[in-house]
Amino acid sequence: MEQETIPLMRPEIGEAELDAIAKVLRSGWLVQGKEVERFEKSIAQIHNAAHGIAVSSATAGLHLALEVIGVTEGDVILVPSFAWPSAANMAVRCGAEVVFVDVDPNTYNLCPVDLALKIKQCGQLGKRIQGIIVVHEFGLPADMESILSQAKEKDFWVIEDAACALGANCELGPVGTMGVMGVFSFHPRKSITTGEGGCIVTNDSALDSRLRSLRNHGQVIEKNQRSFGTCGWNYRLTEFQGALGNIQLTRFSKMLSHRSSIAEYYHQELGDLGQLRLPPLDYSHTWQTFMVVLPESISRDSLIQDLKSKGVETSMGAFAAHLLPSFNAGNVEPTDTCPVSTTLYRQGLALPMHSFLDQNKVKHVCQALKECL
Repeated sequence: MEQETIPLMRPEIGEAELDAIAKVLRSGWLVQGKEVERFEKSIAQIHNAAHGIAVSSATAGLHLALEVIGVTEGDVILVPSFAWPSAANMAVRCGAEVVFVDVDPNTYNLCPVDLALKIKQCGQLGKRIQGIIVVHEFGLPADMESILSQAKEKDFWVIEDAACALGANCELGPVGTMGVMGVFSFHPRKSITTGEGGCIVTNDSALDSRLRSLRNHGQVIEKNQRSFGTCGWNYRLTEFQGALGNIQLTRFSKMLSHRSSIAEYYHQELGDLGQLRLPPLDYSHTWQTFMVVLPESISRDSLIQDLKSKGVETSMGAFAAHLLPSFNAGNVEPTDTCPVSTTLYRQGLALPMHSFLDQNKVKHVCQALKECL
């Protein structure tokens, strides 16, 4: 009998979601409408934001955020290296130069010490820094107090890439609202999903108006007349995606609680395994990913294949963008500018994390991991 594979991720889609989508399809109104409006208002409310602007993906949201804040040719944007490259990609597409900042080895988030170093180095080279994109990696809030303090001192803006961090809070408040804008993702690996999709939140009414226009071809409505004051994009969320998201939100608190319990189970099972470095158990973490760090002596990629043979799907955690060919033409600098990111990129192992896991399945994952190690 073939053993069941425990997947890395599996979205929780039930009959209520299917019924909601079918209702939209039967209505004949498939593009952005009342379901999307309801969904984006709910996302804004979760984070105590004045405005929520639903978009086709978090990457689209990052693009719009950089456009409305005025990023242009020659600007320098500081971005953490260890992350999915969406933020850096969009900065480059807006004409900016990206300077990568290393991350903290324990939280995997942007390191304030290295941030200060990179700001100083850019100043010595005469580079014109405009802002910082903070990534709340895997759902754990970054050290916003230190980052915002440095940004304020230099008059930089801060945009929060909170793709993994819906529902996360820190001492300063909900993520996404501490900078000028925050961007969330609803990819199937996130706690709630709309298939693809994203949402920008902001407390700035002027930015809200511009974002809504640019996501819809640059359209504005004046005196009930349609007009196009600028060139925009089609970054709208569909109505059936909005309906899916609205049903998902009814279980959101339960989903977050379950992910937190799975993280605790992993700590119970792996806490005494000295070969691994585990992520911190933090009350503010939303656990899009549970990533452990392997010692240099272990081949992460070989381990992934070994675990697959035991019915456990795992993967790398994220990329070290400063090493990617798209940013450095494949040439690693003699002195690695982000060594922690490099280590996490090469030795990080993401374990299964989703609503269908229970304590027994976590034990199975951990037992397989121990055997392979």
